[in-house]
Amino acid sequence: MAWQQWQRTLCPDCRTRAEEWDPAKGGHRHAYVTDTVRCPGCELIAQERDQVPEGRAGYGIKITLLPRSAYEALHGDDASNGR
Repeated sequence: MAWQQWQRTLCPDCRTRAEEWDPAKGGHRHAYVTDTVRCPGCELIAQERDQVPEGRAGYGIKITLLPRSAYEALHGDDASNGR
């Protein structure tokens, strides 16, 4: 229950807590810094999302790990040799 209560104090987008930013509550206005990170998985999801027709409700994009056997079938012997 305490964990659920704590979870409710987190921002749903950035997952920080208002108290962490508030000096009056022991926080600091520069409590966090941002960093740009490229994630190939997020990039692939964004590209696929661009293919969903505008206004189509209920569509979600998920990413699934390609089994090694399928990867090797697509890429040949070089895949198993790390090349």
